[in-house]
Amino acid sequence: MSRQFQHIVITFLLLAVVVGSMSGQEVTEQAVFCRTDGKIEADSSAMMTAEWRNRVVCDFLRYAVPSADITAIDYCNTYSGLMMDDSTSISIDRVTFPNSSDTQIKWFADIPEKGYADMDIPSEAPEKCIAFRKDSTLIIVWCNLFADSDKVYHTTLSSFVESYNR
Repeated sequence: MSRQFQHIVITFLLLAVVVGSMSGQEVTEQAVFCRTDGKIEADSSAMMTAEWRNRVVCDFLRYAVPSADITAIDYCNTYSGLMMDDSTSISIDRVTFPNSSDTQIKWFADIPEKGYADMDIPSEAPEKCIAFRKDSTLIIVWCNLFADSDKVYHTTLSSFVESYNR
């Protein structure tokens, strides 16, 4: 396991403890993985989740950045499945790019740093996607079609901010 990946796993485990106890939210699933040179690095117990979340993130990147070669984009993902206090189930992908550049900033120009974008990405499940940026992290949230996007955004943003301020 690479040193960078080990650092991410330790950080994520600390994050999971914090996120799991926030505002009545329950963490139902979690995983941390990195994709480097098209290869997924993950703890073996999280490999199935990592492979699925890799597909979800790649679908999002194909939609958001149609001009880019998606197979050449390296990233790390901290994934959480959450059950919110109103029984709304959401999934959150916090995607960071180890080789951040101005190009990636241009890619995500349509995704606001304040507020969120409703993304109309065709998917197999009846879900909708909202996305926003916080510093250099891209946050992709999938939720039920009928969920209140504003509530999902504010809950996700507050848990993101709280977890990184601790």
